[in-house]
Amino acid sequence: MEKALMIRKENTKRGADANTFYKLFWIYIICGTLGFVIETIWCWIDFRHFSSRTSDLFFPISWVWGLGGVILYLATMKNRWNHGLYIFLKCACLSAGFEFLCGYLGEYVLEVTFWDYSAMPLHIGRFVNLPFCFMWGVFGIIWVRKICPVIDQKCEKPEKTVTQWILKIFLMFILLTQLITGIALFRMHTRQLGKEADSRIDYVLDHYFSDQMLQSFFPKMKGIVPGK
Repeated sequence: MEKALMIRKENTKRGADANTFYKLFWIYIICGTLGFVIETIWCWIDFRHFSSRTSDLFFPISWVWGLGGVILYLATMKNRWNHGLYIFLKCACLSAGFEFLCGYLGEYVLEVTFWDYSAMPLHIGRFVNLPFCFMWGVFGIIWVRKICPVIDQKCEKPEKTVTQWILKIFLMFILLTQLITGIALFRMHTRQLGKEADSRIDYVLDHYFSDQMLQSFFPKMKGIVPGK
């Protein structure tokens, strides 16, 4: 009897872990895709021309928005009944810190910038803008009070095996394309530093993912390597 209870408890835990994984996966996809759409429309309105804001060479998604959505969900999943001001400040600070971290890593790892707020009013450095922080704080209240309950209710592990396999294949596709994109960007960085191709992988990357090709996919990307 005790062994059966332990097995049931373990199965329940695995089921809960699987549901959490599927929730986080869908949050990443939905937030990342919406981020791509929102930023693309914003650039159209602001600059009067189409500028793709994807961060994946094979799928229209912004990993910054996707990962930001996952972090925001994990950080606020227990704040639903907290005061609105607390939620506002927490989401604004989290978003500002995450945006700064992504901008900083892009600059000091790949030596490129994907956004720069220094020409806008009320900026803090180049990667944080106070009006956007206010916007994220307001959105955070809506996220915690309205969106998260729907996510908790709707995003669960599918019961059908076929659906599970489709989602697994889609997950592998996203992981693979994000990995290829990251490797291609890192190879672009090493090319700009003057490193010649010294492996089969480097030759393939240089052939299919040239600097010009990557710049066309990421038009707002600006290199900070001297002379480039």
